[in-house]
Amino acid sequence: MMKFLLQIFVIFGCALSVVTFSSCSHESVANGTGSNAGETELAGIITVTHSNGEPLAHAKARVWILQEDTMRIAYEDTLNESGTLEFKSSIRNEENSSLQLIETHSGDSLSVMRWVDLGKKPSQTLAADSSVSLKGTLFNNGQPVKGATVSILDKSSVTQSDGSFSFESLPAGVHYAFVEGYFGKFSYQMQTGLDEKATTNNIDIADSIFTVIEDFENWKKRQTLLGKSFGKGWWFICTDSLQGGGSRVQNGISSPNILVSGDSAKDGSSLHLIFDLDEKTLGHYGVAGFSIGDDFEEDDMFAFYDLRSATAISFDVKGSGELFLQITKRGDDGEREYHKTWPVTLTEEWQHVTFTAEDFDTELVAVNSLNFMVESDAEIYLDNIRLNGISPSMWPSLGMRF
Repeated sequence: MMKFLLQIFVIFGCALSVVTFSSCSHESVANGTGSNAGETELAGIITVTHSNGEPLAHAKARVWILQEDTMRIAYEDTLNESGTLEFKSSIRNEENSSLQLIETHSGDSLSVMRWVDLGKKPSQTLAADSSVSLKGTLFNNGQPVKGATVSILDKSSVTQSDGSFSFESLPAGVHYAFVEGYFGKFSYQMQTGLDEKATTNNIDIADSIFTVIEDFENWKKRQTLLGKSFGKGWWFICTDSLQGGGSRVQNGISSPNILVSGDSAKDGSSLHLIFDLDEKTLGHYGVAGFSIGDDFEEDDMFAFYDLRSATAISFDVKGSGELFLQITKRGDDGEREYHKTWPVTLTEEWQHVTFTAEDFDTELVAVNSLNFMVESDAEIYLDNIRLNGISPSMWPSLGMRF
């Protein structure tokens, strides 16, 4: 069965990976960021266009570095007549400085941003689009927080008496937001383009430190919320039918019916899957999973992540049948490994499930994917998948390569 899942992940991973780049040898797993002191010269070329391909001349361009308690500008300049900027900057090689945000904007009307590793892919072509707004609410134990400061890039907003805040003229996408007040300072993910019913940008600071992997509020590209930041994090849904088995899933990854809302959902939207497994198939199974790294040798982003600082993996679930949480990782010998927890018995009522690191029989190092797995017929409603103990601003520093 483990061999089946290996084949599945390779098939789906290759199909969903949009662009690949040269990478290092796979002979050993090594941290791709590190915290070495010193200065590193990074050169890059940015070309920015309008959506119609015309150059975005004279736009402002900035390179941002994500730190644990802030975003800071490492370099800024102006694009030339052709919408191009050649830049060279000395950037301190801090804990997570290899992964940086390229952002350009033309006044308040057009903007774009993309996370890149300038050391691996220094040339970028970006297409600017209309700047957008972002709204949210801040709570503490369910009560609105007034007077806290929310910062995104170089913009800030102070929460009102009802805890609300808003931003205008942001690049579309997932942003790292830093929230500061009497409670301290924390980082969260916030997303543009959400409707009023979405809860992604509604933060309760009473919750422990966490990173949201997926809440299904804006799942248009079948990517996890975490994966949207870096253009990765694809979901895959499959059964043993890929190896000729008789098991089936009612709605595949591209089905418009794969998400539910209203009374059936937990918050806004939830994933809904029905697995019909064929017990006559040896090693029968069904899997709904997602990559958190791209485990391929030719890629410009991280292949794995070191999750040893996570205190738990948690999610909300209801349905019928039994559900396992499985991770795929690279072992010390470089071989792929599979580790799963004990099963959760699903019920008609939503339950919040938490698996700690001790619930796996291995360290959570060099993790590549998280999978929700069934070995018998099951109906699953899934929502609010989180990594507890890891703040979003820590995430890039946990990346690993071959």
